[in-house]
Amino acid sequence: MAYWLEGARARPVARSRRQDQNSASGFSLVHTSRARLRFALLICLGVATLLGYVIFPPHRIAVQADGSERVVVSRTSDPNALLKMAGVDPQVGDVVVQDSGRVQVERAVPVLVRVDGQTLAWRTRATTVKGVLEEMGVEVGPYDGLLYDGFEVGLNESLSPGPFAAAKIGQDGLLRQPAAGDRIELAVHRAVPLTIVEDGQAIAFKSSRPTLAMALRDAGIRLGPADEVYPSPSSPLVAGLQVSVKHASAISLRMGATTRVIYTQRNTLGEALAELGLSLGSDDRVEPTLDAQVTNGMTARLVRVGGRQMVEKQQIARKTVFKPDEGLSGSSSRIVQGQDGVHYTEYRVVIEDGVETERKLIREWYDPERVDTVIYYAASTLRATGLPPENLNVIKIDRMYATWYNAASSDRLATDPSYGITASGVPVTRGIVAVDPAVIPLGTRLYIPGYGFAIAADTGGGIIGNMIDLGYPDGVDVDWHTGWVDVFVLAP
Repeated sequence: MAYWLEGARARPVARSRRQDQNSASGFSLVHTSRARLRFALLICLGVATLLGYVIFPPHRIAVQADGSERVVVSRTSDPNALLKMAGVDPQVGDVVVQDSGRVQVERAVPVLVRVDGQTLAWRTRATTVKGVLEEMGVEVGPYDGLLYDGFEVGLNESLSPGPFAAAKIGQDGLLRQPAAGDRIELAVHRAVPLTIVEDGQAIAFKSSRPTLAMALRDAGIRLGPADEVYPSPSSPLVAGLQVSVKHASAISLRMGATTRVIYTQRNTLGEALAELGLSLGSDDRVEPTLDAQVTNGMTARLVRVGGRQMVEKQQIARKTVFKPDEGLSGSSSRIVQGQDGVHYTEYRVVIEDGVETERKLIREWYDPERVDTVIYYAASTLRATGLPPENLNVIKIDRMYATWYNAASSDRLATDPSYGITASGVPVTRGIVAVDPAVIPLGTRLYIPGYGFAIAADTGGGIIGNMIDLGYPDGVDVDWHTGWVDVFVLAP
C-alpha cells in the first residue's frame, strides 16, 4: 500500500504540510513508508550483529599445510572456507583433517609411472610401491622389475617422499610434510620370456633385466671361469632369446707340493694340460693318463721326472790280515805292506718333483785297488798260544813301549804258591802279557811283531798307560829288545 501510494499523484499542499510537520517533529528520515522500512531493517541488522558477537564470538583457527602454519580468526567451521582464508589451495588426493582449533592438510605426493610405453601421472598418499600401483590399476607380474628413482625395489618398498615415510619434525616441533614439488618416479619393466639351455637341459624363464648376465644370475646360473655363453652375457635381453650355457669342468691339478684348480672345456686331460701351455718332458708322468676323459671335479697329478748321472767316491782303508807261513819258525814274522784303495760308484738318480725317488747302480770300480797288509807268522807260534786261527782281524794298532818279564823277575821265592802266577790266575809264559787294563782290557787278543800272538792276562805296578810287558818262561833265552813297537789289537 505504501509502495502503491508512493506512485500516486500527490497533492502539493498536503505534501508540503506533511513535510513541514515531519521536519518539525524531527523525523525527516522516516517521512515515507519506504524510509521507515529501511530504517527498521537497519535496526534489525544491528541487533542481529550485536547478538552474533555476543552469542557467536569469532575463533582463532590454526591452519597447517606444506610445512607451515597460519592462524585465521573466523566464526565459521567450514574447512574449505578456512583454507581459503589461509591461502591454502587443496589438490586432488589431499586429505583435510579438522579437529578443535586446527585444520591440517595432508598433501598427496605426485607420482610419475612409466609402464608399457606410457607415462602416467598420479597423486597418492599410499605408503608403499604396491599401494600406489594398485591405486593406478597397474598390474605387476612376478618377474616384472620395479625401479624407484632409478633403484631396483620390491612391491613392499616404502615410498619416500610420502605422507608418512618422508615426514620430519621441524625445529618448531611441527610435522613437516614433503614440499609440493617433491615427486616419486616409478618404472615398471615388463619381463620377457627366454629359453636357457644349460649343459643340454632347457629351462624356460622370464626376466625384466636389461642384460643377459643379470637374467642368468636371477635364474640361479652362476658363470665360472672358462664357461661358454652364447650370446654374450653383456647382450641386451629381448623376448624369445635362445641362450646356451656350457659350464667348464673343474680339475684339481697337483704339481709337486702345490695344487691348483683349472677349468676347461676340453674332452681329455692331455688337451686340458696343453690348453694351459704345460709342456711335458719325455720322462714326465701324468696320473691318470693323458687320454683320460675330463669330468667335473676330477683330480689329476703331473709329476716332473728328471735324471742325472752321479759318481760317488769312497776311501777304502787297507786291512791287516794274518797268514801262516810254514817257512817261519819261533817268533819270526814277515810283513808285506798294502795300500789304501778308492772305490767309485756311478748311479743314475731319478728325481720326481724335486725329490729323489730312485737310484740305479750303473757301474763301480776301484782306482787304485785296495791291498791289505799281510803279516806272515810261524804257524807253530799260534798253536803254542792255543788261539784259533780264525777271526784274526785287526781292529786297531797301538804304539806301545814293550818290556819283558818272567816268573823270576817277580822277586818271589820259587817255593811261594803265587810264584809265576799272573793276575788272571794262569802261569806266566810266552804269549802271556801284562797291560794297563784301562788301556787294554784283560782277555784281549794281541799280536806283537817279533814276539808273536799273546793274550792280555796280567797286570803290574809299573805297567801304566801305553806300556806292555811280554811274558817268558824261566830258563829260556830272551830274544826281546825293550823299545817301542806297534801292537795289533785283534777282534775278540
